[in-house]
Amino acid sequence: MDTDVDVELNGKCPQHVCPDDWIGFRDRCYYFSKEHEGSFDSSSHNCSSLHSNLTTIDTVEEMAFLKHFKCNYDHWIGMTLTKNHTGKWVNGTPFDNWFFVRGSEGCAYLNEVGVAAARCSSERKWICKKKMDHLS
Repeated sequence: MDTDVDVELNGKCPQHVCPDDWIGFRDRCYYFSKEHEGSFDSSSHNCSSLHSNLTTIDTVEEMAFLKHFKCNYDHWIGMTLTKNHTGKWVNGTPFDNWFFVRGSEGCAYLNEVGVAAARCSSERKWICKKKMDHLS
């Protein structure tokens, strides 16, 4: 059964729901992998198989939410970096440097402190993100 998230009790608005094992925040659903760790590419593929993408991080509040639910594990997020430290999100949006990324490797991950970069072939857990389903 789907988990109700942000449901108006008078029934006049559609219900916003996330699938089982996903966590809702604002109008998005997030999946924090429990499976074995994977490379950036395999993590991205795992998200695609769940009809989602590796997460972007658009606000300070979203960053705090993700850090809270990631527990003690490092998780891939949907950003790649070039040698000159410019980044691009998996949705094609350029990274505007609103937070610092530690390291100079090609793929970004979320750790206890914030965001860092590592070799894309290294293995980590991952966070997927998609829009909430709307039920009428």
